[in-house]
Amino acid sequence: SATELETFSTVSSIHCEILVPQGKMIMQDKLEKERNDANNYVEEYVYEMRDKLHGIFEKFVNESDRDALSLKLEDTEVWLYEDGEDQPKQVYIDKLVELKRLGQPIQERYTEFEERPKAFDELGRLLQQYMKIVEAYKTKEEQYDHLDEAEVQKVDRMVNDVMIWMNSKMNQQNKQSLAVEPVVKTTEIQAKAQELFSACNPVVTKPKPKVDLPKEENPSEPNGPVNTQENPEAQPSGTEQVAADSADATEAKPDMDLD
Repeated sequence: SATELETFSTVSSIHCEILVPQGKMIMQDKLEKERNDANNYVEEYVYEMRDKLHGIFEKFVNESDRDALSLKLEDTEVWLYEDGEDQPKQVYIDKLVELKRLGQPIQERYTEFEERPKAFDELGRLLQQYMKIVEAYKTKEEQYDHLDEAEVQKVDRMVNDVMIWMNSKMNQQNKQSLAVEPVVKTTEIQAKAQELFSACNPVVTKPKPKVDLPKEENPSEPNGPVNTQENPEAQPSGTEQVAADSADATEAKPDMDLD
């Protein structure tokens, strides 16, 4: 009825009036949390980077760059507690990007320093593995005597080329200051190891061809004499033969007169 519709409309309006402010409050709370988080990220970066600049990052940045970043961190800290105390989220994001533009290269040089030796070790391990297999092939070890000679020669050449590359990069890097970009990055070393593996592994892991075992011959015929007669007559037994011989002898004996 019209009255029911009016009542429903009134209730719906009241319900919407309640929900709309609640929705706005939830959104405002969400935005405020994101703004505070962005502020905290900047503050955390300032404290963390300042400590590391005079700690684990010290030898990975030259003095002038360290002084410039230290000053920037100090200015940012002051800003956070003054003009930057209540700024929009994007302002904090931009501030963090600006700081990382100076700090990220230092962080990356430190990470490279930590990871590069591991990558070189892995590459060296692969090289040693393939060198041993090539040597085993040359000394005609049975395990590898089925490998193709031309393919093994390719492996040998590639191993030598990669060994020269690795030694060259290691020597150059050892002469390079840690405060500048590395001569070779970990990703390059890993890519070289993958290239070596992809080229050599299919050759050295090639399975031996299967050898067919000789087929078993049909079992031989049973030993013993073979009767070639199609329908052999039954042979008398030994007892029957003796009885027959005895009868023949009796018949052949001449009659004797008895007085």
